[in-house]
Amino acid sequence: MNKILKITKMNRITYKLFWITSLILLAFALVMYLTLYFFLPAFYEQYKTDQLQTGIEEIIDKSKDLTFQNAIPLLDKYAQKNNAIIYLQDQEGRIIYSPTFSFTGSNSKGVAVTPATTKGPLENSDNLSNSYNATIPIQFLNVNLTLVVFATFQPINEASQVLALFLPYISIIVIVIGLGSAYLYSRFITKPLIYINQGAQKMANLDFSEKIEVRSNDELAELSNSLNDMSVNLQHTMHDLKKANQQLKSDIEKERKIEQKRREFFSIVAHELKTPLTVMKGYLEGMIYNIGPYQNRDQYLKKNHQIIESMEQLVREILSMSKLEQHTFKLQLEEVNLSELINTITKDLEFFASQKDIQMIKQIGSHHLIYTDRVLLEKACKNIVHNAIMYSPHGEKVYITLTADSKQHIQIKVINTGIKIKEEDLQQIFEPFYRIEKSRNRNTGGSGLGLYIVKQVFETLSITYSLNNTEHGVQFLVTIPLSTK
Repeated sequence: MNKILKITKMNRITYKLFWITSLILLAFALVMYLTLYFFLPAFYEQYKTDQLQTGIEEIIDKSKDLTFQNAIPLLDKYAQKNNAIIYLQDQEGRIIYSPTFSFTGSNSKGVAVTPATTKGPLENSDNLSNSYNATIPIQFLNVNLTLVVFATFQPINEASQVLALFLPYISIIVIVIGLGSAYLYSRFITKPLIYINQGAQKMANLDFSEKIEVRSNDELAELSNSLNDMSVNLQHTMHDLKKANQQLKSDIEKERKIEQKRREFFSIVAHELKTPLTVMKGYLEGMIYNIGPYQNRDQYLKKNHQIIESMEQLVREILSMSKLEQHTFKLQLEEVNLSELINTITKDLEFFASQKDIQMIKQIGSHHLIYTDRVLLEKACKNIVHNAIMYSPHGEKVYITLTADSKQHIQIKVINTGIKIKEEDLQQIFEPFYRIEKSRNRNTGGSGLGLYIVKQVFETLSITYSLNNTEHGVQFLVTIPLSTK
């Protein structure tokens, strides 16, 4: 049932065009029939009258130069051509000549006359309707006579009557031809429209599997081409929107994760700041009320100063991370001698190595130039070497190697011996505030931001890095691309 309704709905324009065309054709046929029935007799009568009058004028004009006997062929030809009764009368009303009568004598001028009658043959036709009658003087070279012409229009009236009798048959023929022509015409016109409509409905339902093909050079072909172009453009737009939507979802998910990490980060920051502040508050309250060991104010003021310095360092690290995460941050690129930079870092950290009796062994070439941000790279490399020293047991070694593995990369290897990192810790060691030592004792470790800052710096500078356990310790591998200015 739904299919029938759908087909009926699709073919509405066919039915509409069929009935409109049929009515137009039938109305046109009716108008033509009524025109023939009512106006043809009058038109024919007027045409016949003009023809008869023109012939009479031509006879009168030519008879002036002819004798009566010589003009007889003109009269006979006129009567035969126009199917008319024609005769000549003299001044006494006697018939001198008529193609339909016989004559028995002649007058003094040699003109034939009939003594049998002095009345014309139209006397019995005076009451005929739809006829033409004319009585006109005519002049010949040898005599002046009167020309009488009579013609009937009866055949055209009979034709009108026959036309009326033939009306049923004409109506059947007109209806059959009209309806058939209307059906073929409507199918011919609407078939491409229905086809285009079906294609447009598929496009409206976002089905672009088929193209609309109309083989013609008219506006329907232009319409189908426009719909095909719209389909292609719509497909591309939908594809772009889909990609943009996926990208937007991805960005939203990333932003959600970033926001979650930010909340966790600030929660950890608050905890990291709350603990030393609580300790400082306790020290200060003990000194204010002179409680037990807190009476030694110099000792606890020094401890408070150490706590403030550690908090100041933590704030500086947080500000550094915040600066790197800003989209407006701009790198200060310059040419850097990596060999000199590593030597400077190891020299600055020799004091910390000597406190733990750790030997730093360097294998650094004399000249390795890169193009990068010196301050950020120095901060990251210093954190790596410092961590290697701080988390190595007493008396171990830290190996620092700088090599060019190819013309495109330089590698920095930092290996500290005597220690291993658990696999579960390796997965999270670059997260902010993550520490292997769970007690978070500042005497055994830092704030947990060192490697997170390293990660942020290397990602900003497009430097790859990895941290792995080796046979004798832990290796941090840094691969720096050799970029040009």
